[in-house]
Amino acid sequence: MTGNNLFRLAAVKQQANRLEGDVLIAQPLSSTVLTASLLAIVASLISFLALADFNRKETVAGYLQPNSGLAKIYAGRSGVISKVFVQDGKEVVAGAPLVLLQFPDQLAAGESLVQSLQASLLSQQQLLSERKQQLQLQFSQQQQELEQRQALQQLLLSEQLQQIHLLEQRWQLQQQRVNRLTQLAENGAISRLDLQAQQEAALQLQQQLAELSSSRQQLLANQAQLAGQLQRLPAEQQQQLSLLETEESRLQQQQLELQGRQQLLLSAPVAGRVTNLIAEPGKTITGQQPLLTILPATASLEAILLVPTRAFGFVQPGQRTRLRFEAFPYQRFGIYEGEVIHTGQAILLPNELEMPVPIQEPVYRVAVALDSQEIRAYGSSVPLQSGMLLSADIVLEQRSLLSWLLEPISSLRGRL
Repeated sequence: MTGNNLFRLAAVKQQANRLEGDVLIAQPLSSTVLTASLLAIVASLISFLALADFNRKETVAGYLQPNSGLAKIYAGRSGVISKVFVQDGKEVVAGAPLVLLQFPDQLAAGESLVQSLQASLLSQQQLLSERKQQLQLQFSQQQQELEQRQALQQLLLSEQLQQIHLLEQRWQLQQQRVNRLTQLAENGAISRLDLQAQQEAALQLQQQLAELSSSRQQLLANQAQLAGQLQRLPAEQQQQLSLLETEESRLQQQQLELQGRQQLLLSAPVAGRVTNLIAEPGKTITGQQPLLTILPATASLEAILLVPTRAFGFVQPGQRTRLRFEAFPYQRFGIYEGEVIHTGQAILLPNELEMPVPIQEPVYRVAVALDSQEIRAYGSSVPLQSGMLLSADIVLEQRSLLSWLLEPISSLRGRL
């Protein structure tokens, strides 16, 4: 093996073969590129924190009720239902009969107190009716008597008038005779005694005429008095009849009150739909128990939310809420929305008012207008019902995630 052949031929050939492909030289990343990447990531994170919103919510309980209120029908006292004129879910008009109630009331002897009082009132009414008939008959007789007396007075006046005319004629004739005899007596043709006799006869006629005139004036006064009595008689009759009619009205009112004590017909105060009907014929009820409820025809349902005092500060009209009805699980039927239309100004304490939802802490009432009065269930529309319970999410505060993360620092700065 020569110097040129120091290595084996196979080894020399192997060293002559080069690696296939391009040769890459690895170099470390530039610090500028790394810094720019980190700044971009930080900027994106800050933008996300600044733009992303975080809502602080409060879940509250509530129920549905008409915006114009429910008309609950109470009996007012204990009794027995005699008849029911309506059915649950049916429409009624204002004034329509709803329920007829009976109020049995027995005395110790077994006699009905109401019936006993009604019999007494009926007896009084009969006596009053007889009194009215007697009064009318009395006034009729009195009027007839006055008219007869007035006719008699008129007849006497006519006769007196004729007598006066006759006496006036006789007096005139006698006066003429006296005048002639006076001339004869002056001439001595007759005696003074004959003249005096004729003068006395004239005076007697004049006296009779004066008496007839005086009697006529008395008859005229009586005639005027009778006319006044006849004129006042209808008014006096009407006055006494009015007193009797007033008493009759009072007895009729007592009769109606007694009927009300024995039975009572409840009527619809407003037009609407009957709900929560528990009245059944023969059922004994109490006065504090509502027999039925009428949902006004023009009313729409609204949600009443009972918001605790700790969450009421940020609730404002116009605020949107999300509602979940217990009768329709939201996992299957979805979540519904509404808008706050009114916030209560007075606080409600536990057990202060009768409400469908029990409360354990002070709350405020918040009214929410529903976006829809019905829900979609299994391809059809199902109307919501008054009294349905629900829960609602009220957004108390809406701010960015960045503000929320920096809240401890802001709170600390506010304390310093």
